[in-house]
Amino acid sequence: MTSSLDGEIRDGRHHMQVRVYYEDTDFSGIVYHANYLRFMERGRTNHLRLMGAAQHALFEQAQEETPGFAFVVRSMQLDFLRPARMDDVLDVVTWPVAVKGASITLAQEVRRGEDILIKAEVRVAFIREGRAQPIPKSLRLLMKADLAPE
Repeated sequence: MTSSLDGEIRDGRHHMQVRVYYEDTDFSGIVYHANYLRFMERGRTNHLRLMGAAQHALFEQAQEETPGFAFVVRSMQLDFLRPARMDDVLDVVTWPVAVKGASITLAQEVRRGEDILIKAEVRVAFIREGRAQPIPKSLRLLMKADLAPE
């Protein structure tokens, strides 16, 4: 059973709540910009966790096909639209945009209620020994599961 700590997938998008604590803020009382990256990393991790019960088996299979693989953030584009403050409850929303040979592009938003505070586009590369490698088919299929049909 998956804990609500991991969030939930609704309409092909992963939603995860995060409460802003004092440690997340800067001297002015708003969330320090780099902390949004931490919130979004948790969202991407939990999104992957909730994508399917066979996730661990797929990763073991990928490890056999491409020993020593890793996913790394290749690029990230961020738009800071509004600040969050201590005690705000934020919704970190994550969804796949494109899955290509060696990378996946995810869109993310950090919301407070109906307000979008941060918009991000994150490209994550699949690498082995520091070089881009094709994502194994089993993982590509898993990651495309939530893509909306074109």
